[in-house]
Amino acid sequence: MTDIDMSETLEIVGSWFLPDTPARRVAGTFSLKPERIELELADSLRPLQSGPIRAEVVRYPVVHGITRKQEAVSLFQCTRARYSLTFASGGIGQPETLWSHLAVVGGWLTEQQVYPELRCRIPGLQVWLSPQVIHAIKDEEGYAFRVKNVPTETFAIPSIDAELDFELTAVGSPGHSKATIVASAWLNIRPREPRPLNWFLDQLSTATSLLAFLAEEPMPPDRIELKVEQRGVTLSLLVPRPSVKYCDHGNQHDFFVSRARLGDGLGPILANWFELFQRVQLPIDLALSTMASDDLWLHVRFLSLLQALEGLHRALFPGNYMEPDQYEPVKEVLVKAIPSNLHTDHRAALKSRIRYGNEISLAKRLKRLAEVLPVTLRTRILGSNDVPRSWVDTRNYYTHWDEALRSDILSGQAMYDACARLTIFLRTLYLHKIGISSDALEAALGGLSGGAQHLAQLNSAAQGPLTYGTVQAAPEP
Repeated sequence: MTDIDMSETLEIVGSWFLPDTPARRVAGTFSLKPERIELELADSLRPLQSGPIRAEVVRYPVVHGITRKQEAVSLFQCTRARYSLTFASGGIGQPETLWSHLAVVGGWLTEQQVYPELRCRIPGLQVWLSPQVIHAIKDEEGYAFRVKNVPTETFAIPSIDAELDFELTAVGSPGHSKATIVASAWLNIRPREPRPLNWFLDQLSTATSLLAFLAEEPMPPDRIELKVEQRGVTLSLLVPRPSVKYCDHGNQHDFFVSRARLGDGLGPILANWFELFQRVQLPIDLALSTMASDDLWLHVRFLSLLQALEGLHRALFPGNYMEPDQYEPVKEVLVKAIPSNLHTDHRAALKSRIRYGNEISLAKRLKRLAEVLPVTLRTRILGSNDVPRSWVDTRNYYTHWDEALRSDILSGQAMYDACARLTIFLRTLYLHKIGISSDALEAALGGLSGGAQHLAQLNSAAQGPLTYGTVQAAPEP
């Protein structure tokens, strides 16, 4: 039971109890849903209390359970979602439903528990790590299949005082007339000292965010395991997955940047990413969630991508016309100049504008971000040397509804094409920032990934045949 695949439907029937009252056990069904973990209980975990019934928020820090197969389960931060009172021949009961976002199968744990290592399987990672894992060999006796022996790679991450391992494994199932070999790749996170569960989840989110930028697809794990040092056992960690998309790339050229293109630079790149992530987590979350969403309205996608770019600039660069202390006397003069006979609401609105009057415009922020990239990359991604003014006008129109801008805004196919360039712009900025070379990024833009091919089509349509618009993939180093 401790090798649970989170991509599969899961229901666990068992009895459940609170750690401080283990004698009171309640039958119930645990289910892992895309949006949450849900526990349907036949009765309440606490005995029914006398007195008036009041609507209240009920939370349980930890709930323990035991399944029909005698597996121990721990649910964390449970909240009562609903409950009811039942009156029947058997007496009075109070069935309740609990929601959670974190569960561990294989042990009864506390919130203070620390772990020496987390290990997770990530679909698509085996393709990213190696051009070909399984090889076919033919001789006079027939065919044979072999799994390539790719050594585990270990990288030190100083900012979190831990190591990351990338490991390739394979399992086979031979039969009389049919055989299968399935290769997979695992990411191990191993701190110098044991850490609590939330620490591991934070580092896992950081690592998979980088993989998503490299892959052009989400890279979530479908299996997560925890080691408990003192007991020498492995536990299964379960978390809900609001999006069930997993990376399904079948070839390395499907990735924007594959492992092979990074060569010996992967170690410093990982270290740089973990150091940068703390400063830009929220803009990264916005960027990746926008990129991964298939059903966003085009206008929402466009505005979200620009918002993610603005957030990136705010995290990395100062955004003022002058130093804040130099602006203070200017602000005072401007506030004093507001006519005293204005309505209170009007005066407050003007003061608010003056308060933010030292912040540079979106156009200047985007220009500064574009200047981070070498000219060849910038021109290729933006379609020109500068950020198109239509991007800024469109964003300003939908933010402020200024009719003076309406004739200059993007719509339809033009907005769709702008979203493709904005996505590549964001992706390239982050990868360039953490040390991926301009040559590697040039090769990525000339590759066969979906984003690179879309960009090549846009440039070809706008400027005619270009040397960097070819659809041929650059060779792997």
